[in-house]
This record gives sequence, structure tokens and C-alpha cells, in this order.
Amino acid sequence: MSDQSSAKRLPDLRHASWNFWWLVFDGFVFAFGFTFISPSSILPVFVARLTPIDLLAGAVPAIDFVGLALPQILGARWAARSARRGGRKRFVLIAAGIGRIPMLAPIVATAVYGDTEPGIALASLLIGLGLFRLSEGIVLPAYFDIVGAVVPPPRRARYFALQQASGAVGGVASAFGARWLLANLPFPWGFVTCFALGTFFVSLVLVVFAQVREPEPDDPAWAGEGETEKVGEVVSHPRWWRDLAQVISSDATFRLLLVGRSLAALASMAPAYYAVSAVRRLGASDADGATFGAVMLASSLTGTLLWGEVAGRYRHTVLVPVGASLGASAAFSAIFAPDVVWLLGTFAFVGLAGSALGMADTALPLALAERAGRSRARYVAAYSTLTVPFAVASPLIGGVIAGAYGYVPVNGIAIVAYAATAAVGLLMIRQMKVPMPVPTAV
Repeated sequence: MSDQSSAKRLPDLRHASWNFWWLVFDGFVFAFGFTFISPSSILPVFVARLTPIDLLAGAVPAIDFVGLALPQILGARWAARSARRGGRKRFVLIAAGIGRIPMLAPIVATAVYGDTEPGIALASLLIGLGLFRLSEGIVLPAYFDIVGAVVPPPRRARYFALQQASGAVGGVASAFGARWLLANLPFPWGFVTCFALGTFFVSLVLVVFAQVREPEPDDPAWAGEGETEKVGEVVSHPRWWRDLAQVISSDATFRLLLVGRSLAALASMAPAYYAVSAVRRLGASDADGATFGAVMLASSLTGTLLWGEVAGRYRHTVLVPVGASLGASAAFSAIFAPDVVWLLGTFAFVGLAGSALGMADTALPLALAERAGRSRARYVAAYSTLTVPFAVASPLIGGVIAGAYGYVPVNGIAIVAYAATAAVGLLMIRQMKVPMPVPTAV
């Protein structure tokens, strides 16, 4: 059964094209802003300038992921309450808007203390980034439930491809802008300007998202026939956790997806240190960090255009082993990097791998929820929340290993984890051919 099959009723098509293109533009604006504060390229270089402790550099991707993933179970409950009143978009705008405010702290602290009190600048960055991503995690189930409701399943492969491609275009443009700023402004003013621009554009994206036309609360898009619960239904705490356990126990493909995502999260200990290793071992400059981001996003754009066609023809599931194989190639390349130029190829592999796994991340929970006739928000929340321990521990463990033994063991562990992810992806491809049993009431 195709992972693009839907609940038995399609979303309301009256505003389909309007919503489709505004959501694509939403991806462009957010990526344009977020690249100025990229946790995979610019922030690791900034942290490496402030402290010699690799563990603190590893805290950046850990905070980024835990803030995004941990609150999604709570966010799914709030999204359910909002959906029943047709106010899911309002919930996203308010919660996300509040979450932008803490990003003012690293802007001010870096400007005032960046070259005199690095500890204050670093603490403000970690706290501001954590609170910002926490707000993003709270609204993410509601955001993707809106996407599932307003983008018809037959158009989703095209949507995810265009949305990620537009994001990559925006990211490449801002990465070159960040490179110019970091190369021409003295420390810390290059980073101050990057943080300010990033915060402005990730706030501006809320104006773009406000243009999406949300369905009425009783629209058939909110619930498919035969579900054990409506997509927007509010349930009690006991039933919530009991149903979550039933989802995990009854959906074998979803369990495989969780295992694969956990392994990929473990493997992320390597990409978290590519930029840090470049600074420590190869003498990379601040501007080189922005260049790494530009190369990564350009390859992500190339990959996204390719993976959209692949997913449309062969299903999104195939992107799991493909992305994992490319991730292993990046880690292998990083082991033998003799200079900064070599690492450009490493980051190109990272972009290709990230675009493949990222497209699978966004599409597969929605597809599996609809395949099982269950809540999209719940699948998205469970998918992210249950992999938090692996994503948080991975870069921190990588920092400890790198500090004690260097970066080669970190990359070696990542290669093994990526290989295991690819094997799980192949099992998922086989499992997706098995029809999903009709769920029974709890």
C-alpha cells in the first residue's frame, strides 16, 4: 500500500492551491532566516570561538533537537483542543510568536559581552535557542496536522519536495550573506548581525503562515472514516497514554520507523562535529562555517528535487536507506579530510543525506497515521518524542568521545549507526507492502 494513500476523504480543495503555495513560501522564509543561526554550521563555529570544550559545542544540536521534539506530546493535546474550535492556526501563531522573544537574549549578550565575557554570551545563546525551539516543538504537531488537512495526499510528494527545495534556496542565499558578514565584520559583530537577521526572518515567517486558510472544525479533512478517534478529539490523560501505547504495539511499521529514526539520531553525533573539527583541526575561519552551510544547503536543494521524484515514484520509505547510506558516506569522508576544501564534499553528502531523511521525517508519520486511520498529530508527536533520548545523548556522547579520543571514533560509530538505519529502512519497505489491519476501538 502506498505511503501516500490517505484517509478515505480528501481535504477540502476550495483553497488547495492557495494553501499549497503559501506553505511552500513559508518554508523558504523560515529557512532563509534559520540559516543565519544554523545549529549545524554557524553556531558550532561560534561556540568553538567561545570555548575549547567540545561537549559545549555538542550541546547546540542536543538543545536544538530536544527543544523541538520533547514538548510535542503536550503540543498535540493543545492542538487537539484548538482543532475542535477551528483555531489551530491561531494556536500556532501565538505560541510560535512568544517563542521568538528569547532569541533577543543572544543578540544583546553577544553584542555586549561577546569579546569580554564568553560565558555569558554562550549561556544566552543556549537558553535563547532552547526556548525558541521549545516553542517550535509545541506547535509542530498542529502545524503538520494543518498541512495534512489542507494538502491533498496526491500532492504531498510534490509539496514536500517544493517546500524543502524552496527552503534550500532560501538557505543558500542567506548562507552566502552570512559568509560575507562573518568575513567582513570583526568578532563578535558578524555573529550579532547574523543572529539579528535570523530572528527577524523566523518571526516574519509567522506573517506568511497566517495566510493559510484553515478548514472549518467539522471539515472531513480533520477525521477519516473508521478512526478510533477523530483527529481533533480531546481525550483524557489515561486514554491518551493507553492509545499511544496501542499505536506503538499495533503498528509494526511505525515501530520500525521509530527504531530507524533513533539510529539516525545516534549517528548524528558525527555531523554535529564536522564544523567544530574543521575549526580545531584544520584552522577553519568563521566565514568557512558559513561556506559549509551554503554547500550543505545547495546539495540539499539538489537532493530535494531528486528525492521528490523518487518518493513520487517509489514511496517515501525508500528515502530512509538512501539517506542513511549518504550519511555514512559523509562520516567516512570526514575521517580522511586533509584540509577545509575536502570538507566541502563532506558537507555536500550531509545535505544530500539530510534532505532524504528530512523528507522521510515529514512525510512518513502522516502517511502511517492515515494508513492506520489514526490521529496525524499523535503520530507526529510520538515519532519525535520517543526518539528524544537518542538525539539528546548523541552529540553529548560524541563530545566526550571527541575530547578523549579525537573525531575518528565519533565518525566510526556514526557509520555503523547509519548502516543499521539503512537496514531498518529496507525492512520498512517490505513491511509497507503488508495491508494495515483495521484498528479496533480502545
